[in-house]
Amino acid sequence: MKTARPGKPTTWEFTAEHLVRAIFDSTSDEAKLLELSALNKVELHASGMVWNKFLWLMMNVMKDASGSTLFTGAQLGEMKNSIPVIFH
Repeated sequence: MKTARPGKPTTWEFTAEHLVRAIFDSTSDEAKLLELSALNKVELHASGMVWNKFLWLMMNVMKDASGSTLFTGAQLGEMKNSIPVIFH
């Protein structure tokens, strides 16, 4: 959902599906918005539940051949801090 605010960047509300597409499909509109957010041209917002759903996906789907998760909790924390999305 897009929100215009005079004098401020346009704000977009991201769902978990948007976040997954932004990160895993570099040709998606969501990825373009993520890039624009990194350049401070738009603001992306998401609920804490969106991050929790993303974490669930990363911990339960992204595993190596032995079934171990690919990311540590610390790495996922760093990922959250580096994604240009404001989580509420």
